[in-house]
Amino acid sequence: MLVLGVASSHAPAMLLPADLWPTAYEMATGVVPQPQAAAAETPETNAVARQRIDAGVAVLRQTLEAARPDALVIVGDDQNEVFGPAFNPTLAVFCGSEVSGSTLPRFRDQPGVDRRVDLKCHSELASHFAAGLIQRGFDPAVMTELRPLSRPDGIGHAFTRPAHFLGVADAGIPVIPIFLNAYHDPLPSGQRCYDLGAAIRDIADGRPERIAVFGSGGLSHDPMGPRAGWIDQRLDNWVLDRIAEGRGDELTRLFGFDSDTLRGGTGEIRSWIVVAGAFAGLPAHVVDYVPLHHAVTGLGFAYWNPAT
Repeated sequence: MLVLGVASSHAPAMLLPADLWPTAYEMATGVVPQPQAAAAETPETNAVARQRIDAGVAVLRQTLEAARPDALVIVGDDQNEVFGPAFNPTLAVFCGSEVSGSTLPRFRDQPGVDRRVDLKCHSELASHFAAGLIQRGFDPAVMTELRPLSRPDGIGHAFTRPAHFLGVADAGIPVIPIFLNAYHDPLPSGQRCYDLGAAIRDIADGRPERIAVFGSGGLSHDPMGPRAGWIDQRLDNWVLDRIAEGRGDELTRLFGFDSDTLRGGTGEIRSWIVVAGAFAGLPAHVVDYVPLHHAVTGLGFAYWNPAT
């Protein structure tokens, strides 16, 4: 049965010490002119943002621990880490027994920053999900081995970072990685993502295990793209308001049309839509929203708990 839904950003700043934020900010924005609001972020305001991020993560971590899941479905994207031009599925389920990857490979020169994360996977349950999705009209690629086509670091950061900051690896919670394309044409619509969430719920509720689902990524951002460093707070707040009011079905309006704002990392909101679809009609608890230019994203933290 599905016992908990969680969604959050996975920006590098969430794992980096604040004194490295300017370095990460420059790496992600390059020569793109930055909004005026970015100049207002100082070491002092960044210290406050760091505290809010840590507090938001702590709430999600405690909520996950309290739910006592037997398995965690992680829905995340791939940014030319595992997949690439040779093969880039819209949807894929990893059904192997274990997987590993790095959290911050670009910061390997900084001692103690990049972490190698080893994850135990629930291969039997993952195979059940893959078969169940096919029965419900989805066509996922199925993998029992992970052989990255683009980079040698293993599974991508959409999976390793939340597994690390939520304590999933340390707790030994088996995971089921579900890859959902958020960057590369052709892209799934908001309706398709919402329907995927409903299918995940239907499959999970037919099982005896306590299952949680995590939507990894977002909110608005465009790392290393033409809008790098720009945050669409109106869009982010619209998304958060809808899930807080139990109106997640309205998120199906997103991605049904093309827009520069909805391109790039903002496409990761698809993972949030999946979780909203899995908890249709249930209001989410929005823990916090931190529009942080030094993180190059609007950082969001939320969970859906049927027991409360």
